[in-house]
Amino acid sequence: MQEAVVMHAAPEMAAAEFARWQKLIEVRTGIHLPTHRKTFLQQALLTRMRELQQTDYNKYFVSLRDGAQAAIEWACLVDLLTVHETRFFRHPESYDLVRSFCRNLLQREPDSRQRSVQVWSVGCSTGEEVYSLAMLLQELQQETGPFYFGVTGTDISYPALASAREGIYHLRRLVGISEEQRATHFQALGDDYFQVVSPLRQRTCFVQGNVNDIRLAKQQMFDIIYCQNLLIYFQNDKRRELLNGLCEHLRPGGILVLAPGEVLRWQHPEMMRIDNKQCLAYSHRGDGRVAE
Repeated sequence: MQEAVVMHAAPEMAAAEFARWQKLIEVRTGIHLPTHRKTFLQQALLTRMRELQQTDYNKYFVSLRDGAQAAIEWACLVDLLTVHETRFFRHPESYDLVRSFCRNLLQREPDSRQRSVQVWSVGCSTGEEVYSLAMLLQELQQETGPFYFGVTGTDISYPALASAREGIYHLRRLVGISEEQRATHFQALGDDYFQVVSPLRQRTCFVQGNVNDIRLAKQQMFDIIYCQNLLIYFQNDKRRELLNGLCEHLRPGGILVLAPGEVLRWQHPEMMRIDNKQCLAYSHRGDGRVAE
């Protein structure tokens, strides 16, 4: 007999209680939950509290304060609060921009031994964006000749990163992947599941990171920073702070690719907007390399 699924309504949350959770989440992650997302927060808390057989918001709040167990519990909650909405080659125009930039970059270095491209996918979720960029660079070698590349993905969610490292996706999640790309870059596992082939996975790296601490991050430098659909979780001041922090990890001449409309009126003395009506991207002033 199939067990009936009983949906429980979240306990009512007073305004003061909601404000306390808002502050905790924003201080620790930078993520701002506006008032209209109160129901989302309640449902996320209810999901976790039900697993822990708790019914009191305050008791659960206290359990997140200190200690190793609190850190583990916080990671579980953060995973519920972050939306893992992503797909392969989301916004193709931005990938065209990346391809054009890399083509120009590689043409400037005739010595293949010196040619390399380093990419950072910020807020990579379950890895689709990272592997899209890796496939793009792998395929570009057929045109430009060999070069070294690496794609680093960071995300705040440990479960999402674990999934990304495996690189296993159901067929319905391969929307945006051509049959040729599926045959080249994926290995069939059965039951309509596919795994990114090992040589491509070896060009990727997934690291847990909180964009709230971006200025404390290791000073690794990148040619391309790809940050789409992440800024929407932050207030305007935090968005500007995050973007300024990302610029510190961009090599002179490198590019920062955002989602269209994701930020307005942001300016930085070392960055200039790339003239492309379909994309929102900036080039680091330096050696004058820009995407077409």
